[in-house]
Order: sequence, then C-alpha cells, then structure tokens
Amino acid sequence: MANKLDVYLITLSKRAGTFKDVICKKCELTEQSLSSTKIFNAFYKLFLEKIGKDVFCVASKNMGITILKGKGQKTNNIVTAHSSNQLIEGYIDGGSYNSIRKIARLTNISQRQIVQKSDIITDKFYFYLYLPLDSKIAVFMVQTKEYASLRRLIPSFWEKLLKTGEHRNCQVNLYYPQWLRAEFLQGANLHSLSFENENISQVQTEHDLDIESHSYKVKVIITPDEDNPITDLASTIEKIGSKFALKIGQTTYMLSSFAKKKGAIKNEEHKKILPFKIDEEDKIHPVIVLDEVLSSNDGEFNRSDLKSFCDDILTRIKPEIYAIEH
Repeated sequence: MANKLDVYLITLSKRAGTFKDVICKKCELTEQSLSSTKIFNAFYKLFLEKIGKDVFCVASKNMGITILKGKGQKTNNIVTAHSSNQLIEGYIDGGSYNSIRKIARLTNISQRQIVQKSDIITDKFYFYLYLPLDSKIAVFMVQTKEYASLRRLIPSFWEKLLKTGEHRNCQVNLYYPQWLRAEFLQGANLHSLSFENENISQVQTEHDLDIESHSYKVKVIITPDEDNPITDLASTIEKIGSKFALKIGQTTYMLSSFAKKKGAIKNEEHKKILPFKIDEEDKIHPVIVLDEVLSSNDGEFNRSDLKSFCDDILTRIKPEIYAIEH
C-alpha cells in the first residue's frame, strides 16, 4: 500500500454561512453583483498566496506545506483552478521541520550534509479540492505515501486558511465513502475474532492463612474453518460470544463478557484484511489504494489519471455527502 488517497470533508459552522460568505469576508469582497467565477478565483488567489510564496507552517505540528517550482515553471501550472467546476487540483509539497538530521550518500557516507531545524524536508502530494460556493461542505482529497503523509497538518491548515477574525469556521474530518465500504463488505468473510480480558485468580497460600491474588491477561483467538459472509456477522459474533467460555479456577467466563473484543474481515478479491472492533462494525473503513487502480512510473502517477480518478470518486460520493446537507 505505497500510495493511498485520503478523502476529507471540510464542513463550515452554522455561524460561518456558505463558502461564498467566508470567501467574501476573507478576501474583503464587497460588490453585490460578483459572479461565482470571480469569487472562486479570489479564493484560488488566496490559496496560492498562502502556500505559493512561502511555507505555510503549522507550528504545533512542526509541519508545513508549500509549492516548490522548478526553473521556468509557473505556479498556476502546478496548482490549477477549474473555476467552472469549482475545483482546484495539482501538487503541493509538504513535510516536517524543526529537527536536526544528517544526509549522507549511500556510496560515500563521509559526504554528509546537516539538515537544520530551519530546513523543511518535503514530499510531493497530489491534491483535489471541490469547493461549491453555495454549500457548507467541501471535499478535499490528497495523496498519502507509505513513508509520508500530511494527515497531521491538514485539519489545522484548513482551519487557519478559512478563519475569519477570531472565529474558527470549519471542522475537517476524514470521510470513508459508503459505496466503497459496501463494495468491500459484499465480497468479504469473517477472518478471525479475538477476545481479551484481565482475569484475577485467587489461591490460598501453603499455610492456608492468606489468599494470594494473581492477575492474568487472557487472549482467545477464534478462526472460522468455513466462510462466514459479513451479512451474518452480527449473529456469528453473538453465537461465538455466548457459546464459548473459558474456565479459570472455579470461575467460568463467557467470551461475551471479555472487555476487549476485536475482529478481522477478509476480502479475497481485494486481497485485503481489515480489523474492526466488535460493536463498532460500522467503523470498518476500507482505504483507497492508488497503486491498485492506476499505473505509475517509479511511483509517480500521471496527473491527468489522478484527476480523472478523483473526478470519478467525487461523482460517486456527491449523493452521500450533499444529501446530508439538504
């Protein structure tokens, strides 16, 4: 799973109004007859100003994002606005700073360079932002790599960018498409169940005068021999929990009484195993793995392929997201 795609919802507070209201206030747009294109382009300009000139730092996370241009490159070719569709997509560079490190050549470790606290080590990430002006919900998708991600920075970045005055205008949360979960569960089977508990056993001492207590952490793992479709997951878990027990000393403990109950499901077609907490099966969250749907050249994907893929994701999740809003 080298490259994944995270999907976030940026949701404005009731007080903030719509994105049009926030942008007009943020960019000090006072004309009453401004077109949607002009308002969106004002936001695009603000976005580029915040990350295109310098590094936008989130000090609490020791992370920053920016746009690193090569010689002769233009910023609007790296990050592009599609105003008619209220989209911004392209590449951002982000990573951590405030840490002293050393860089050395594999072929000659004597050739070293010190990375100072004021230096930032970045990776390039593709992103895709759908920001409908008349809505309170935007969709932000961003690439995550096996060795690097912007997850710790993203909520703070959007909160700061959309802040007006003293008010934090939005919440930023990971979103797991319902259709993706449904597709995964449709072909999945129960892979294993585990029950964990801390049990106390009391025994008399050799002189029968005192009782000693001993604490044991007990873990029971159950692996079904046959396929158990996820449609029967709840009943399967209930049967196992109520029919299997563990006797410790003179006390019998039903597995259903254990404090920690976890499971894993497996989809043979997708070749994936996903863990979940029992009683929280609704939190089974498949991930979007870019390497499985797009071809790459040494880990680099074609930008048009990434945009087309995100276009398709957006089309499929729009009914889920904007049905909630209306």
